[in-house]
Amino acid sequence: MMRQWIYFVSFMLTCMALAQPSSAGTTIGNTVHNLTPHGPGTFKAPENVGLCVFCHTPHSASPQGPLWNRELSGATYELYASSTLVAQVKQPTGSSRLCLSCHDGTLAMGTLLHAQNGLQPTLGFLTGRAKLGTNLSADHPISFVYDAALASTRGELLQPSVLTGAIKLDKNQELQCTSCHDAHEDRRPKFMRMETRNGALCVACHSPTGWTESTHATSSATWNGSGTSPWSGSAYATVSENACSSCHKTHAAGHSKALLNQTGEVANCTVCHGGNVATRNIQNDFAKISSHPINQSEWTHAPKENASQMARHVTCNDCHNPHASTNTSVAPPPSTPPGITGRLKGVSGINQMGATVSAASYEYEVCYKCHGLNAASTASFQRQDNVRNARSQFDPSKPSYHPVAAIGKNPTIQNLVTGYTATSVIQCSSCHNNDAAAAGPHGSQYSPILEKQYDTTDNTLKTEQSYALCSKCHNSLAFTTDVPGKFQHAQHLADGKTSCAACHDAHGSERYPGLINFMLFDKTGLPVVSKSSALQRLEYIPFATGGQCYLSCHGVNHEPATTP
Repeated sequence: MMRQWIYFVSFMLTCMALAQPSSAGTTIGNTVHNLTPHGPGTFKAPENVGLCVFCHTPHSASPQGPLWNRELSGATYELYASSTLVAQVKQPTGSSRLCLSCHDGTLAMGTLLHAQNGLQPTLGFLTGRAKLGTNLSADHPISFVYDAALASTRGELLQPSVLTGAIKLDKNQELQCTSCHDAHEDRRPKFMRMETRNGALCVACHSPTGWTESTHATSSATWNGSGTSPWSGSAYATVSENACSSCHKTHAAGHSKALLNQTGEVANCTVCHGGNVATRNIQNDFAKISSHPINQSEWTHAPKENASQMARHVTCNDCHNPHASTNTSVAPPPSTPPGITGRLKGVSGINQMGATVSAASYEYEVCYKCHGLNAASTASFQRQDNVRNARSQFDPSKPSYHPVAAIGKNPTIQNLVTGYTATSVIQCSSCHNNDAAAAGPHGSQYSPILEKQYDTTDNTLKTEQSYALCSKCHNSLAFTTDVPGKFQHAQHLADGKTSCAACHDAHGSERYPGLINFMLFDKTGLPVVSKSSALQRLEYIPFATGGQCYLSCHGVNHEPATTP
């Protein structure tokens, strides 16, 4: 009995000594976990009952250990859930349950099993940012087994065998609050076990594919002080220093999905890409006349979604992988079409055969996720072959197509501008792009998200600006000056007030060469091209040097019209 009393006195004297101010800055006495009257934090008991007693007791401790001196909350917690979650997350166990006896805010901090000399400290409930509450759905998951099977099944996790540094699993190989936090010392903010700069704490367990070379891991960009700070409360100034915390928050996240910082999915990107951190203000592009409707389907995107089964939607992460995206060009794979740029690196797609690919090799594969599985649903004009599935239109087995998925079929094509030949291959974004400082199909003043004007209205005066998009590749002289022996484009465009779109389908044709696919009705439902009046034919017959048209347009009957 005497030995126990001596041990208890020694224990309490040690705690009281630790409670005194110290210059070391690494003992619990200098942290907000010092709840004595000498503590540096906001919460402290008026009674000097000792430092360690708020958590520990040498005798009759709770079986939860280690020598635990607090009652445990009986709360049932709402747990983190995710479509990518493989771990079996349980109600808090082990050290996490001990931490929550204060940090869930359901028990007063003075609620001890054994108070020194029977003096129960009058210390109330934890409040403020440190109070996690009982809803842990927006907090990093805890109390799950982190073993080799989990790391292999989940992917992008390091094997637990390499967690030999500061990060600790408990004796049951479970990840707990104490895996990242050390309650006894505060050499780093928030009792972190290791440095958080450059995402070091996160990548001690997580290993996203492509992360180390990504822009979000390497950028030196800083916040310009306008709008919302993307790093509120952070001690770091650059994108690379904040790294994972630029987008994610481990506790009390703005939205539980992927523990994102902001309450809106789009806002999580535009907080930086709205002109306050990134060089270009991408947010402005989505306010233009024509844009990808990223604000209409927030929280619909899922990392493991099946493009062939998902609800039609588009958001930033459908086209960009923030863990892998870079500002560099990516070398093309060993085949004809150009490879993707770094901005699309690591994004899933649909290939020309209609199969899912986990990481797209070509830009069109990313576009096909929405534009290559089903017909477009937006209002448009009606054509002779009214196919509106881009994957079908670019199919290399078809008679003609713009050279996106393969080299075009017209080896004698003429009047291309310098830099383009019959063997050139272009991207979807060669046409569909921002109209200013082009860098992707976010939004444009020209519909449908076109880099330059492409006037498809019929029976209106045409100028060179009307077909500026076509002039990117095709020499505009062919549209303004007719040459004997060649098709009279100038006559049709200028004199006939006919648009390029009246005869040509910019994506491809199911039956004719030269992208010929006649527009029957414009977007307002007015007729454009119809059958010839006598023979009632609507047809293009190609020759080796030209072709014949049977049709009626603008009151002019072709029965047939032959070129040249």
